[in-house]
Amino acid sequence: MGKNKDANNKVDIGGNVTNSNIYINSNGNHQGSDKNKPPKNKHDIWQWVVISILGIALIGIVFANFDLPLNGAAGTETQTPTLTLIPSPIPTDTTLPGEPTSTPIPPTDTPTLTPSPIPPVPLGEDWTQGCISTVWSAYPESVIPEDRGDGCWREPIHAFSAENGDLDFLFERQNGDEEIFGLFAPLPIENGSLTLTIRLRDLTNADLLVGIFAQPEVKTSGLLMMMLNGGVDSNVFIQKNPMTYETIIGSQRIFQGNGYSITFRFDNLSVRSIINPSVFFVDPFSLPASQKYVFVGYKGLRGYYRLEGTFLNFDLKP
Repeated sequence: MGKNKDANNKVDIGGNVTNSNIYINSNGNHQGSDKNKPPKNKHDIWQWVVISILGIALIGIVFANFDLPLNGAAGTETQTPTLTLIPSPIPTDTTLPGEPTSTPIPPTDTPTLTPSPIPPVPLGEDWTQGCISTVWSAYPESVIPEDRGDGCWREPIHAFSAENGDLDFLFERQNGDEEIFGLFAPLPIENGSLTLTIRLRDLTNADLLVGIFAQPEVKTSGLLMMMLNGGVDSNVFIQKNPMTYETIIGSQRIFQGNGYSITFRFDNLSVRSIINPSVFFVDPFSLPASQKYVFVGYKGLRGYYRLEGTFLNFDLKP
């Protein structure tokens, strides 16, 4: 309880005034004890408004610097989330254990067209077309012909070339040992006959050879017929053992005329020869082979030799 000692200027206040707002006017009268009641003085009101505005502005600046929302709890930092785009990884071919594996399909490229090989000109049709068919093989194997790309070999093949519907041969050597050259071809039929004509212009120190064999090798089992060296206008046919070159049987001397004609008749068991026009016969020679080969060629004897002539009228019949 306070006492009024000076009615004009001083007021003593007693009691507990903690957390209370006491407003006293200039004449010392008590105006109330409401702590939330704003001051009535106009100057104080404007001061309160300015302080409030500055406080709100200061709070806004603080929240802006700390990226805090205005309605966030005091002292709690809230960051604005940043959206970062992470590229998706490229899928890889991962195979789990026990799962079937997959083979990736290779890229489809434009296929390269391989030209089909030209088939050989049929045996018996080649010479008449000025061609040595690729069905023929050179003997010995050391002679390697070149394919000219139309089913024929590039000529000459050693001493042989096809011209004017026949097979010509021409070769000359100055010196050396005995040697055999020629051509082999598989017979396209198992049973039949083969006839050809031989015209000679030179046969110096060389023997002319024709025959039928079970394989493309002269020094094996087969029926080998030979014309002796030196004879052009007239000559003889001799059956030779191809492995030993021994004489088995021979004909009498035959005049060439338009050429020497010989026929081979063969089946899957044997082969025989006839010197036309039926002037000399050779007994059937055992040659059990379903595939047989015809040979035309020559044997150059030791030293110098020269030969020139033609095989023609190749006629193969079943």
